[in-house]
Amino acid sequence: MHDELELKEKIIQKSAEMFHQFGCAKVSMEEIASALGMSKKTLYKHFSNKEHLLNEIFSSISLQTEDYTNNLFANKNYSYVQKVKLMLEYVSEHIGKFKGPMMGDLQTYYPKIWEKIHLFMKKKAWEKFTLLVDEGVEHGIFRSDINKNIVVLMYVFSLQNLLTPEVLAQVPLSADQVYNTLINVIFEGILTEDGRKKFSETENEQTEETPNVA
Repeated sequence: MHDELELKEKIIQKSAEMFHQFGCAKVSMEEIASALGMSKKTLYKHFSNKEHLLNEIFSSISLQTEDYTNNLFANKNYSYVQKVKLMLEYVSEHIGKFKGPMMGDLQTYYPKIWEKIHLFMKKKAWEKFTLLVDEGVEHGIFRSDINKNIVVLMYVFSLQNLLTPEVLAQVPLSADQVYNTLINVIFEGILTEDGRKKFSETENEQTEETPNVA
C-alpha cells in the first residue's frame, strides 16, 4: 500500500513538471509513462485519463497549501512579521511555477479545473490574508484607519488575475515578479512606521526552522 502511494505521488510530481514545461495539451499519457519508465497500463491503473491526473495534481497542491498555512499560523516560534514574510514568500514561490503554456491550456481544454483553481485561490487568499491584516492591525504593523475589506479585495483580485495568461502577457515580467511588486505597493500604503521598522529589521533574517509542508 505504501509503495502504491509513493508511485502515485511520483506520477503526480513528474506529470506536473511536464505540464508546466510543455502544457497540458501537448503532453500525452504515453509520454508521461515513458518519462517515468513505466507501461501505460501501470499509469492507467492509477489515473484513468489526463483530466483525472490534473485533478489529482490540483488536489495535491491544495493539501500542501493547507498544511503549510495551518502549520505556519500555529507556529509560536515565529513573530507576526516572520509569519507574514514566510507566507508571502510561499505564495510567490508557487505563483512562479505557473508559467509557460499550462495556464492557457487549462483555460481552453479543462475549464472546470481552471475554475476550481480560481475558486480555491479566491477562498484561501481571502481567508488567510484577512487573518494577516486583522492581526497586523492588532500588532500595530498595519494602519488601523484603513478599510481592511478593500485591502483584502485588492489582494485577492490581483492574485486571481496573475494566473491569467492574457493579463501577464501585458507586462515583461514573470508572475512571481508581478506578485512581489503588487505586495510591495499594497504594503506601502498600509504599514505603520513601526511596521516598516519591523519589516526592515527582518529583511535579512534567516529563519532556523520552516513549517512542515509534507
